[in-house]
Amino acid sequence: MGYLVLARKYRPQSFGEMSGQEHVVRTLSNALKSGQLAHAFLFTGPRGVGKTTAARLVAKCLNCVNGPTAEPCGVCAPCVEIAEGRAVDVVEIDAASNNGVDNIRDIVEGVKYRPARDRFKVFVVDEVHMLSTGAFNALLKTLEEPPEHVKFVLATTDVHRVPDTIISRCQRFDFRRLTQQQIVDQLRKVSEAEGLRVSDGALALVARAAEGGMRDALSMLDQVRAACGDVADDAAVAEAVGAVDAGAVSRLGAAVIRRDGAAVLAEVEALHARGQDMKRVAEELVRHLRNVVVTKLVPQAPLDLTDAERREVLAQAEAAPAPQLTRLFDLAQAGVSEVKESEQPRYAFEVALLKACFLAPGTDVQDLIARVEALGGGGGGGTIAPARSPPAPLPAGGARGMKASIPTATAPLTATPTAPPPPTNASAAPADRWRAAVGEVERVSAQIANALKQAVLVALTDAEVSVRMPPGIALSTVERRRAEIEAVLARHFGRAVRLAVTQGASAEPAAGAGAPQSLAAVEQAERDARASRVKAAAKAHPHIQETARILDGEVTKIEEL
Repeated sequence: MGYLVLARKYRPQSFGEMSGQEHVVRTLSNALKSGQLAHAFLFTGPRGVGKTTAARLVAKCLNCVNGPTAEPCGVCAPCVEIAEGRAVDVVEIDAASNNGVDNIRDIVEGVKYRPARDRFKVFVVDEVHMLSTGAFNALLKTLEEPPEHVKFVLATTDVHRVPDTIISRCQRFDFRRLTQQQIVDQLRKVSEAEGLRVSDGALALVARAAEGGMRDALSMLDQVRAACGDVADDAAVAEAVGAVDAGAVSRLGAAVIRRDGAAVLAEVEALHARGQDMKRVAEELVRHLRNVVVTKLVPQAPLDLTDAERREVLAQAEAAPAPQLTRLFDLAQAGVSEVKESEQPRYAFEVALLKACFLAPGTDVQDLIARVEALGGGGGGGTIAPARSPPAPLPAGGARGMKASIPTATAPLTATPTAPPPPTNASAAPADRWRAAVGEVERVSAQIANALKQAVLVALTDAEVSVRMPPGIALSTVERRRAEIEAVLARHFGRAVRLAVTQGASAEPAAGAGAPQSLAAVEQAERDARASRVKAAAKAHPHIQETARILDGEVTKIEEL
C-alpha cells in the first residue's frame, strides 16, 4: 500500500479520540445511549475540524454489531468498512459536484430500499450548502419523514447558505475551531508515533498556521517531514510552512521591551536573511505585544497560547510597566502601516522598532503630575517651593492627550453645576420669569421645552406670554400641545395665561436694550463662558505650569470630558 498521509492515518476512530468537540461528542453519546437519536443531523463549522469524521463515527455507532452504541468495537465488518469508506449502506455524497435535482432524486429513490446488510442506511452529504435550490426542495419531504432504517448527516462550512427549511428538519451541531494547545497536543502524539523530533515551539508554529483546523495541521506536519526529515529545528519548520518563526518574534518583542537596539537589528537581519516578509513579521509582533499587554492588565484573560508561549509572554509582561507596554504596542501597530506603505519594508520596520526602543518610555500623565506635586510639597529637599496657599485641585477626570510629551489639561464641564433658574416673582425681569416658566414646562416635556427655547420673548403680561419663533422652526409641536403648555404656565404664574406664538426673523425685546435672544442662545453663551473659565483655570493651575516648565514645553490643547 502507498504512503497514507497523516490526516487520514490518524483520523479518529472513536468519539474518545476526537479533539476539541467535546460538546458534540457528549450530546451524540448521550443520544446513542438513551436510544433517542434523531433521523437527521446538520454538522456545521470551519474546515478540518472533524465534521466528516463525526459523520462516519455516527454511522459506525449505528451499524456496529454491538450497536447502536456510543463505543463501536472498530473490528467488526461494518466498523472496518465504514472506516475505510467502502461500506455499501453508508453513502457519502459530495454536494459540490453532485448538486442537481437528479442527484437528490437518486437519494430519494435509494431511501425506499432497506440496507443490504447493516442496521441503518446512512446518507452523508458533504458541503450541503452547494446544493441548488431545486435540489434542496427535492430533499425536503424525505428529510422530514425518512423511513425508520434511514439516517441523514449533512455537513457544511457555510451554514448561512443552507435554507431554514432544511435546518429546521435537522439537529444542528456547531463544530468549533480547535485551540492552539489542543492542536499541539495532538501533533505531539502524532510526532512521537511517527518518530519525528520537533520542538514544542515548532509544533506551536504549525498549530498557529493551521488556524484551528486539525486536518490542516496534520497536512503541514506532513510537509515539514518531507522538507526537513525526521529532525527539524524551529527555523526549518517556519520555512517549510511559510510562517514567521514564533521564537524569533518573541525574542524581538523581548528586545524591544528591554530597549536593546542591537538585538532588535540582529533579529530583523536574521529574519530578512531567511526571506521573511517584513509585513507579516510586523503583524506577528503586534499580535505578540497584544498578548503581553493583555497578560499585564488582565492576567486572568484566556489566551490561545501553548504553555511555553504563555510563560514567555508572562515573563515579558512582568519586565515593564503597563504604560510602556501599551505605548510599545501603539508604536508597533503604527509600524505595520509604515511597513505596508514603504518601498523598503525592512528599513521602515527597523526604524519603527528603534523608535520604540529609544524614545523616552511613556509615563502616565497622572503619575507625572503626582511627581510634580511631590516636589512641590517640599519633602526631601525638593527644588520647587511650596505655594503660599494650597493650589486649586485639578479638574476631575485627570489629563488626557500629549503633544511633545506635554500633558493636556482636561476639564469636565459637567462637573460645574448649572445655575438654577432665577426666582419667578413679579418684580423679576420678564426674561428671567420666562426662563423659569420654560423650566417648569421642561419637567413635563423636554420636547416642548426645546421648542420654546428656540423662541424669542416678545412680551410677558399678566394675561399673555407672546413669543416669536425663528424661520425654519415648525410650529406644529407648540400648537398641537398648546393646552398642556398653558396649563403649566397657569400653575407657574398662579393665574390663567394665554400663549401667543408668531413666526418671523426679528422681534423687539421685552424690556431693556439689546438684541433679543432665545433661551437656547442664552444657555449656549453660558456654557461657552463656563468652558472658558474652566479651561483658563486648568491652564493656569500651578502643577500644570510647573510640568510644562520641567518638560520645556507648553500646553497646546485642553479637552473637555
